[in-house]
Amino acid sequence: MRKNVIIIDDAKEQAEGLAKGLGKLLPDCSFEHYSTESEILDAIENRFFSLAILDIRMDGFSVDGIEIAEKIFEVNPFANVIIVSAFKDEYFLRLKDLILTGKVVDIQDKEEFDKWLPKLKNSIEKYYDKLDKDPSEINNALLQFYSEAKNEKETFRKGERFEHFMSLMFQSIGFNQVLKRVKDQSLNEVDLIIRNDIEDSFIGKFGKYILVECKNKPETKVNKNDFIVFQNKLKNTNGLAELGILATSGHITKNTYTEAIRESGENRKIIFLSNPEIEKLIKAENKLSIFKSLIDEQVKDN
Repeated sequence: MRKNVIIIDDAKEQAEGLAKGLGKLLPDCSFEHYSTESEILDAIENRFFSLAILDIRMDGFSVDGIEIAEKIFEVNPFANVIIVSAFKDEYFLRLKDLILTGKVVDIQDKEEFDKWLPKLKNSIEKYYDKLDKDPSEINNALLQFYSEAKNEKETFRKGERFEHFMSLMFQSIGFNQVLKRVKDQSLNEVDLIIRNDIEDSFIGKFGKYILVECKNKPETKVNKNDFIVFQNKLKNTNGLAELGILATSGHITKNTYTEAIRESGENRKIIFLSNPEIEKLIKAENKLSIFKSLIDEQVKDN
């Protein structure tokens, strides 16, 4: 799992200083910093991170750090937080509720950087050491999100939940940025667009982006027409995306696989993730390796 940490603070200079200082102390971690309300909320939705360093008091924001932490826990089952503030007493009662989630790694006072950075470094190292020893927390969270998506009754919410699950899945594989519900230049709406930012020669040959179409249809099979519509969306990227993924919580008809074989001469490739493949990815300790093997198998078959 990539060690991506985001730093959230309304004081931009402090956020930048923390990112720079911690980056020197922990070169195996990636640090990003956000200081405006809009970019913070966008990062929570669309960036992959497994730890957030979060200030409580946000002057001029419509939300404070407690509400931001609650939003993080709602949309990102992988993320824990380190709370930092000079105003802990002011937020004491609400902090107690946050601690009960079990996702608060540490609570620290703001200090001079030379005293503070080693303390943050220690907390970050302990968190990732624990995660490395027991990756089941991530797999359990994915399984729970997948079950909730499949069992949701309301149609729009059902689709939304499955897209969010797939976004989390690809983030757990190692992709850093996954955008949801994006319209391309031809006004085709794509469920997910993944920036292909993994440093891997096999994955890298499939272009700058990967498109994902999500079908939460446990009772209805994905058919040939679904494949053709998605294939046209992939063609409209003008070569920016050479890999498309048709993901379903159900099954895929035989004629869809036949159509994929018929179109196998194309440079663009579409692979299928249905129940068996999704469950294999959820349970995998090395999700990138399994993802690559699924691509390899299906591209050879097609």
